[in-house]
Amino acid sequence: MAKYMLYCFIFPHCRFGCLFGIIMASTMHSIKIPFFILWSVYKVSLPVRIKVSSTRSVSVTVGSDVVLPCRLIPEMNAENMKICWFKTKFQPCVHFYSDGKDDYSAQVLEFANRTELLKENITRGSFPLKIRNVTAEDSGEYYCNIDSNNHHGLAIVQLDVTAVGSLPYISSVNADTVYCESCDWLPKPYLIWADNEGNNIIPLMEKVHTNKENLYCISSIISITAAVNITCTVSNALNQSKQSSGHNKEKRLPAAPRDTCSRIIIISASVMICCVCLFLLLKKHPKYPKIPLGMYPNTAHSEKERKYSN
Repeated sequence: MAKYMLYCFIFPHCRFGCLFGIIMASTMHSIKIPFFILWSVYKVSLPVRIKVSSTRSVSVTVGSDVVLPCRLIPEMNAENMKICWFKTKFQPCVHFYSDGKDDYSAQVLEFANRTELLKENITRGSFPLKIRNVTAEDSGEYYCNIDSNNHHGLAIVQLDVTAVGSLPYISSVNADTVYCESCDWLPKPYLIWADNEGNNIIPLMEKVHTNKENLYCISSIISITAAVNITCTVSNALNQSKQSSGHNKEKRLPAAPRDTCSRIIIISASVMICCVCLFLLLKKHPKYPKIPLGMYPNTAHSEKERKYSN
């Protein structure tokens, strides 16, 4: 304000502008303190974004239990905060905690009776989620969302569900075709055939599908022209693998012409022997008994009775 008064004294012809500057300066000074007070109150009332921390990824096998970590930085009491764990962002919660207790009313049905928010260290800002009996469908990203009147934050953790499948089963389809199958794998497996020298064998056919548990099954067929030891190895991207070995038998050779003639002769001789035996059996036991001498076939009277009748 003193600066504007000095200008008015030096430049008397600009008194109107100087008076305006003096008035504005005094006005700004009068509202300066209330303005900063209001701004400070507003700033305090704004939600403060805190850091929510978790592990980048967690791996677990199918059927096991898993704990997904989540904590606040800096450390603070989270008892009165809203904590929502969800899998699909901003969709129904996998687990919801509010007003100091768990709320299952909005829980995703697939996780019913399988989740628990661990609260042992919630006053120190740690509240991991436990999931029981993990399935293949549980794989994916999980979001840990924190919200209160003054704080909010979000963390992401990747859950990788794995399964090591069954021992590969090897069987012979026919003399020169071999089949191999293995099931219950996660992630998606691949299959490699090899001979006894370690050389890979290219399959004739390979098929991959999922079963009712959403685990992978893989099967393959190869053709073998000689008797060799073969191995069937099934692996996944996590370097988990299982292997089986088998022996492919030599192809059965077709019967030689002389062997065929011998079989025909043996069969023919057997038929002839059966016919002779049947003939002798019928000859020994005739179908109709012999008629005694002097008997008529129709009347069965004796010779003596015939004389009296004359």
